[in-house]
Amino acid sequence: MFLVEGAEIISMDAFNKSETANDFVIGITIIKNSTDLHALETFLNIYSGWEETKDFNMEVISQNCLNNIELKYIPYQLTHTFLTVWLGDNLLNKEIVFLLSGSDCKIHMYQENKLNHTYKEMEIGEYFPEFLKPPTVVMWMDIYYYSEYSKRLTAFGCECGYMRLCCVNVKISTILYNFSTDFNNTISSVYIYPNERNFKQPTFIKDVYAMEPKENTDPVINLIVTNTLLPPVCFRDILRHGLRRYDALPRLDLTSVLTSTEIANVNFDGSNQIFIGTSNHELIAYEWDGEEWFVSNIRTFASPIFGVKYHDITGDGVKELIVLTMKGIIILQHDISNVNEVLLNKLKTISIPDIKRLTLN
Repeated sequence: MFLVEGAEIISMDAFNKSETANDFVIGITIIKNSTDLHALETFLNIYSGWEETKDFNMEVISQNCLNNIELKYIPYQLTHTFLTVWLGDNLLNKEIVFLLSGSDCKIHMYQENKLNHTYKEMEIGEYFPEFLKPPTVVMWMDIYYYSEYSKRLTAFGCECGYMRLCCVNVKISTILYNFSTDFNNTISSVYIYPNERNFKQPTFIKDVYAMEPKENTDPVINLIVTNTLLPPVCFRDILRHGLRRYDALPRLDLTSVLTSTEIANVNFDGSNQIFIGTSNHELIAYEWDGEEWFVSNIRTFASPIFGVKYHDITGDGVKELIVLTMKGIIILQHDISNVNEVLLNKLKTISIPDIKRLTLN
């Protein structure tokens, strides 16, 4: 990406429009520095590039800027989600849109024009009524669809400490219920995640088993909220209990700022771990022992942590823990010998019967 002199990146987001090829769309919000506060210029640049092969060519994408949208506000978080259109019980359309929070205390939606392949701001209230009239600037938001995209959970946290959780009937774009609370200090992140992890069925299994596993329409979904000063809070089973059932995670250092959150199962035991990055250069891992959350590991880095993600960026089938710090990106990979050992043990469990449990009739 090529930025003009004096410009700084505020936020970034990207997604792949295609399930079979590389058709990436990358959004970047920038600000042009100026000594005059009234002369500050902010922009949303959107880049796109389609590749016939699975190779990813960043140079091609950087030269194909679809939009250079001048903003009338200071941008904050840039993210994306699905925009779905229903007619009765039939899903007519599902596409990905950008959502951008701004200093004007609004959430802005940018949707692609299919005819000229450019993005334009659209009215958000018709499709995302839960984002109307937040009290202050939205610092972080997260959206989770379930029940075959007919319902969604939306959570967002504000600069003033206000946090809102909404359940939306997507078919009729109506808020079924909403809960809110106030943490009295800035919300740094919100993260919605299910207890059960859903895996896409591989093609070779589809060829043998025609019946594809169905989605759990009544899942157990949790919400992690981190704020700048207080301990992180995990709200459990929010579909049934809202914000009533929660646990506070241990906070080791009262002087650092909690900046980011990620959910991952890095030890392959089938249970989620919570990873929280801090301004004190620490990545803290939490585990659940059945009664409470405890700190299971702490990794220290050379600079403050801005973000944490758990993705397979090498394409080898095993995810990596990606840590974004002030001075660069650090990628933590699994020990391949440990991965092989865990895989072999799991294969033995599902393929070799327990002789002691077999009975003769």
